[in-house]
Amino acid sequence: MATFNSQTPYIKQISLYFDNSDYKSALFLSEEFASAFPNEMISHFLYAKAAFWLDSFDTAREEALKAFNLCKGQDDLAVAGILLSCVYYSQNEYEKGLVLLNLLRTKLPQNEEIQKLKFIFALALHDEAAAMRHLEDLYDINKKSASDFIVKFLE
Repeated sequence: MATFNSQTPYIKQISLYFDNSDYKSALFLSEEFASAFPNEMISHFLYAKAAFWLDSFDTAREEALKAFNLCKGQDDLAVAGILLSCVYYSQNEYEKGLVLLNLLRTKLPQNEEIQKLKFIFALALHDEAAAMRHLEDLYDINKKSASDFIVKFLE
């Protein structure tokens, strides 16, 4: 594959690979992207995402942590933090994931996805009381989203 001169072609091509579920190609190109742009959050995020989809959780963890540490805004922080917490969940590191989600909650208090994940982590830790608190918080943020989530979760 040819090396691109800017971030945009990498992002577009990797996105196409994701759209086509071609995670191996996405991994290969995102690794090149992260090497070419090592100080950009998006390059490490895409690398981590591709590794995650291929169950390469050690690589996903390393790259998601790099992406998280390179975040500059709330949107970046949310997506990188959610991906990193999913990696922790996949590696049965529920406590680490919950600590990260609690940190995100202080910075992004109205994020529905974070509340949903906190509910799932609490259940994984067999802490039903915490799970119910997270569900109540989700209802406070968005009643319809909370109802849809619970219906989907119970199916």
